[in-house]
Amino acid sequence: MKIRQAFAIQKKAAVLAGVLAALCPALSAQRFLKLPPVEIFGGYSFLRYESKPLGFSDQQNLSGWNAEIAIPGIYKGLGVVADASGHYTREMEEYNFLIGPQFRYEWSSFRFYGHGLFGRARDRLRVPGTTQVEPSNLARAIALGGGIDVPVSKRWTLRLAQGDYLITSNFGGTQHSVRLSTGLVVTFGKH
Repeated sequence: MKIRQAFAIQKKAAVLAGVLAALCPALSAQRFLKLPPVEIFGGYSFLRYESKPLGFSDQQNLSGWNAEIAIPGIYKGLGVVADASGHYTREMEEYNFLIGPQFRYEWSSFRFYGHGLFGRARDRLRVPGTTQVEPSNLARAIALGGGIDVPVSKRWTLRLAQGDYLITSNFGGTQHSVRLSTGLVVTFGKH
């Protein structure tokens, strides 16, 4: 008997909650919560790495990838971006993990942006045949730069160019490098 009463009360409560939700759109969470759009970038990246302080005879040209997750419109063009990249040659590889503020300005059908990113860089020397253990170092990294995007549709954007002046401090020295990236940006959420 008690079980039937409990089910009857639960059934009435469920029906009442459904009627209230259907009749009262003000209870909808979407009306109160407006999530900003999120942009995800992925593409090719080129790094001109100052490797002379590491014992190389000349600078290294490394090819690789660059990926970002950005929330561009937090406040009047100011947003935040998290950036990761990896670059490789036969002799070495470098990974960067950065985060920081980004400002975006839209003009005509172009989007210009600039950012200051801070984080870590991991360098690994890969000189074949010298040792079983590859020397590796994790140190601070700073990237100052920006770029230009061209929207193709509401969801897709072409990143024409992104350039960054990258400062790292691996293996006890300071490296001043240039990173160039290009690729596609996909936007999730409403503008």
